[in-house]
Amino acid sequence: MTKMKQTLAAALAATLIAAALPAAAASREEVVRFEVDGQTVVGTLTLPETDEPAPVVLMLFGFLGHRGEWAITGTEEGPYARAARLWADRGIASLRIDYRGSGESAGSFAEATVSSEAADGIGAIAFLKADPRLDGERLAVLGWSLGGPVASAVARTSQPDALVLWNGVNDPMATFTGFFGNEVMAAEPEGAPLDVTMPWGQPIQLGRPMIAELRALDPATELSGYAGPLLVAQGSNDVLVSADGVERLIDAHAGDELVWTAAMDHVFNIEAGPETLDALIVATGDFLEARLLRR
Repeated sequence: MTKMKQTLAAALAATLIAAALPAAAASREEVVRFEVDGQTVVGTLTLPETDEPAPVVLMLFGFLGHRGEWAITGTEEGPYARAARLWADRGIASLRIDYRGSGESAGSFAEATVSSEAADGIGAIAFLKADPRLDGERLAVLGWSLGGPVASAVARTSQPDALVLWNGVNDPMATFTGFFGNEVMAAEPEGAPLDVTMPWGQPIQLGRPMIAELRALDPATELSGYAGPLLVAQGSNDVLVSADGVERLIDAHAGDELVWTAAMDHVFNIEAGPETLDALIVATGDFLEARLLRR
């Protein structure tokens, strides 16, 4: 397959974004549950109003992320909930899950690892393929932040029709050393979880196996196992994930790809409102629609 590289600037006027967003349509949300290694994973499934099996995108969060999210300024929605609603208007279903140890799912975050999160994603795909309301042969995976390499690991196993990375971690040592400091990142792999305070003041118990996996994680290697269509969206103002690492991801990927950039931070400028996020949702929706609907 010939590699196609295309870079799009996301400097869209608010009026153009509004015009691109589909008119509001009814969609249905329901809480779903499935088992992974004997533990319950909880998710929110958003379904478009259609009598036909719908294509679907699995949405994977980043470090400490969960379905509750936080509201975009001026709205009552989080980024994934807003995307799920707007993509349902375009005929695309979605599932966003709490990893085991986060949100409403079973388990302890101190026991979570990158591998366990990838296992949750693979379990979610099996769940989606078994639901007759969904078309498991038209499936995409999306990952935000640490969810990026997790999504790449899931895609390597499941080979979906499309893969999307939103500000996906490309240099874990740089990102997580910035979070935790050198001492935590150098912790021995054996022993009790570490008590860590996140930069915004949240105390957590961080498992040593998670630290060891973050040290060993190579997002480019994870991505190299997937050769299908890829969308990489990266903010130039993201201080947690550097745009400098995107080229290495692109070089590792053997298939067709699209790179979308904007002057956005790690959370898509949602503290200023939904404008930048809406542009990203539209661009991603176009990418998904072209690969999941137009067949």
